[in-house]
Amino acid sequence: VAALVMVSSLATANTFPNKPITLIVPFSAGGPTDVVTRKLVEKLEKDTSLKFAVFNKPGAAHVIGYNHVISSDKPTLIISTPEIISHEGYSKLDEVYTLGYFTNVLFVSKKSNIQNFKQLTELSKSRQIIFGHGGVGTYSHRAMQTVCEKTLKCLDVAYKGGSQGILAVMTGEIDVYALTSYGIKQFLENNMLVPIYNVGTAKEKNWVKLFSKNVSSADKETILNVLKSQDFKFYSDMGFEK
Repeated sequence: VAALVMVSSLATANTFPNKPITLIVPFSAGGPTDVVTRKLVEKLEKDTSLKFAVFNKPGAAHVIGYNHVISSDKPTLIISTPEIISHEGYSKLDEVYTLGYFTNVLFVSKKSNIQNFKQLTELSKSRQIIFGHGGVGTYSHRAMQTVCEKTLKCLDVAYKGGSQGILAVMTGEIDVYALTSYGIKQFLENNMLVPIYNVGTAKEKNWVKLFSKNVSSADKETILNVLKSQDFKFYSDMGFEK
């Protein structure tokens, strides 16, 4: 009987699901970063025995999400960009993998009367362009500044991430929104948005990486091996350069 109990206990231990790794999205649900995160989770759960619990923690140019990771005592991951380097707790995170590089793109609604950058420039001669971005200090904010300082008269409006900005463009609340080039494929396929201008930036600075805290070496190695083994198309379909 004791042997049977032991075998049963071992079987239960071996088949019981692993506790999920928390994965923080530092932007609101439905935006580009959220889209990319969920595609990665789908791939990782398919190819490994790991499980993930995704939580959105938007706000403060993703510092809120980052602070959540820093203070967590659980295995936690976050997808982030160079913006967090200036944060005092950056050294507490382990870099897992560079997902790719990106640029910034200006988008208007498919239903808008503005369908190219020339029309946007002409409109700015008669009134301010209402320009949305992801918050002061974000890459979309810098893209907005680059364009407006040189070309347009702008009134800028900050949002807590791409999903809110996209909705604002679609409803006509703003004229244009600056998005990253990654995670936007579904919006283009649905004919929701029209890209009108690519804001060129230094490639070596515009990376998106996966960082971890309290994740075991074995699990990090597993995640790294899966991500490294994906072909170019896997990342280019998400809008990354490699």
